[in-house]
Amino acid sequence: MKKIFLLIIGIISIIVSIAQPCQLQGKIVDTNNVPLNGATIYINELNKGTSSNNNGDFIISSLGKGVYNIQFSYIGYHTKIIKVNLTEEDTTTLLIELQKSTININEVVISSAFTNAQDENTQIVDVIKKNDMQKYGAFTVMDIINKIPGVDAVTTGPLVTRPIIRGLSSNRVLTVIDGVRFETQQWDDEHGIGVNELGVDKIEIIKGPSSLIYGPEAMGGIIHFIDEHAANIGKTEGDLKTTFFSNNFGGVTNFNIKGAKEKYNWGINVLGKVFSDYFYNGYDFRVPNTRLTEYGGKGYIGINRKWGATKLSYLFNTAYYGILDGKDIVKKPDGSIVNTDSLEKEKFPVETEAPFHFVMDNRINSNTTILVGKSKLQLILGYQNNHRSEHEELSGKKKGYNYVDITLQSSTYNLKWYLPTFKNFSTIIGSQGMYKNNSNSSAASTQLIPDATIADVGFFVLTKYQFKNFSFNVGGRYDARSLNTVTRIDSIVNMPGISRSYDNISGSFSVAYKLKKHLILRASYSSGYRSPNLNELMANGVKLESLTYEKGNPNFKKEFNTEVDINLTFKSKHFSLTAAAYQNNINNFIYLAPTDIYVASGITRAPFVPVYQFLQDNAVIKGGEATLNIHPNAKWFDYEVRTSTLTAIRTNDNSYLPMMPTNKIYNTLTFSFDQLKKFEKVYFRIGTMTALKQFKVADTEQKTPSYTLLNAGLGAVLNDFEFSLAANNILDKIYLDNMSRFRSYEIYGPGLSISISVKKYFNFNKSK
Repeated sequence: MKKIFLLIIGIISIIVSIAQPCQLQGKIVDTNNVPLNGATIYINELNKGTSSNNNGDFIISSLGKGVYNIQFSYIGYHTKIIKVNLTEEDTTTLLIELQKSTININEVVISSAFTNAQDENTQIVDVIKKNDMQKYGAFTVMDIINKIPGVDAVTTGPLVTRPIIRGLSSNRVLTVIDGVRFETQQWDDEHGIGVNELGVDKIEIIKGPSSLIYGPEAMGGIIHFIDEHAANIGKTEGDLKTTFFSNNFGGVTNFNIKGAKEKYNWGINVLGKVFSDYFYNGYDFRVPNTRLTEYGGKGYIGINRKWGATKLSYLFNTAYYGILDGKDIVKKPDGSIVNTDSLEKEKFPVETEAPFHFVMDNRINSNTTILVGKSKLQLILGYQNNHRSEHEELSGKKKGYNYVDITLQSSTYNLKWYLPTFKNFSTIIGSQGMYKNNSNSSAASTQLIPDATIADVGFFVLTKYQFKNFSFNVGGRYDARSLNTVTRIDSIVNMPGISRSYDNISGSFSVAYKLKKHLILRASYSSGYRSPNLNELMANGVKLESLTYEKGNPNFKKEFNTEVDINLTFKSKHFSLTAAAYQNNINNFIYLAPTDIYVASGITRAPFVPVYQFLQDNAVIKGGEATLNIHPNAKWFDYEVRTSTLTAIRTNDNSYLPMMPTNKIYNTLTFSFDQLKKFEKVYFRIGTMTALKQFKVADTEQKTPSYTLLNAGLGAVLNDFEFSLAANNILDKIYLDNMSRFRSYEIYGPGLSISISVKKYFNFNKSK
């Protein structure tokens, strides 16, 4: 590791001494050669941008020689990205023509390693904007992520959710934050995704094995949170957003300010959330202790020089998640349930009371891009400190006692060398590594996973070929992991120490062919792997929240999978269709299954608890997704339907795997207007979400009936203010979500929820 850092420092010193400044300028027009005022020009490698003036002109100075991916965008037009090679010490001039678009179906994406427009990708990358949260009345980022076909969520109430991609969750789906893998305690379903919208611009999702680019744990895919762009050069701007939610009487406030000069940029973002317990059936039933208090801040500073750019960011976030206590839920003789939490007198309680989870994150990331002739080097470094504790009830103390207290420290590096393009071939050579240290506090009463260290290193090569309408990606990767745990055997814990090593060779091949202008055919074959997590290896005790005794197996083998995907995309001026089918073959799939054994627990309210054993079998998951969008020439009208289906079985007996999403159908009708009297960007949206009956369940799982929810929203911009109103589950439907961990209590999902959001934009460069 030390040698790598010394090499990078040496390269930077050489490049800084020889780099000479260049300038990029140009004009942006539409297809009628009319200048576009306010179009955005953004250089991905430098996190640097500007906007066009009244004449459509722009200029960016102090650029070093090199190859840049430059993105041009304008509201209501297709985004365009071009590669520019600055080789001379003078000015390069561009003329950019943008075409009008009724919807944005050709997003620029970065998660597939190469920065491309969607049409140029060999693999579909789904994109969600942060602003969609206020448009759809989302409690958390997961409420918009799970609207993507093939993506769902395991929920512990509306505020604790974790993603499922094509049936895979937990340590099989990797969360990435601006290029750095996010490490938290993903081994338990009661632990949410652990990421909020703080400082995020958009979220990109890759469905299917992504280990080639991102390493272990990306068997099901990745969810990539991408930081907001820097402010345009010479600008200082910001916004303040506040949202109120009626169902759980909660609110979110987010403030953002950022600025940029020619050679540096900066930004600060703060966030606060307070939610009470949620209700259903009007305000008849309050689901106890499903509340949340969360606050955090993020700041960054970046510099741009002739040799490239670097950005340093720091994030702090603290959250208190209430835990539903099953003893408060009692079933009456008529089959209905009641909340016996008689100590809570408030209708909308927000105070943190045991039992609850406390989670604190501190993250420091640096992202450096160095221009080396026609190639470039990118080095991303990250340090994360994730502190999680679980507090259980104790008579006379609202905060209870410290049941479990774990600190996970992670250090990561991600080094990529983008070689010069050679005869239509673009190649990346890279290496990634991670060191994790997991430690339990002696102040806690027990431990669920052992103290442990995990070290990863991986090397990969990826090549993309593109010629006219044909392109393909091919690559290979080698990973090695060492895992060592610390022995603890006493009257409370029985966990002997173990040492394990895992390695894997993975690969990917994907191809895309554009037939004429409207049809793109894609196919891919990819593989991934993960090692068993600490809970699956070493679990050996009672879990208070679920009142079960879990047993792991230290001799588990690694999981590895291969997936075949076929995708068809058709788009025309008034109609677009995307359809996909896949089959994922998983070797050594690990799952938790009940036994017929009960053991003494030492818990007064449950003297004996059932034993659950982690098991390992081969499995197959197959399914499909489709999205149909109709957008007639009348720009104000748009209709979209999205659907997904999957079947997941163990191959040894063809039985269904547990906790798998049901088939879903989304219908959305949107009316939008650029101008309506004094208002701009006016929209009205109405739609339904239908979850079909889930009958493909494991032997001990509960089947759930079908249901349909009606949702709507409207919004507009007036001067510097943006207003949004959203209503979810308008008919206050009582429904049981098959992915809810509350279904065993027969607790239903949230009832009617109305959210009101106001955002104020600030431009500190306006003339007085």
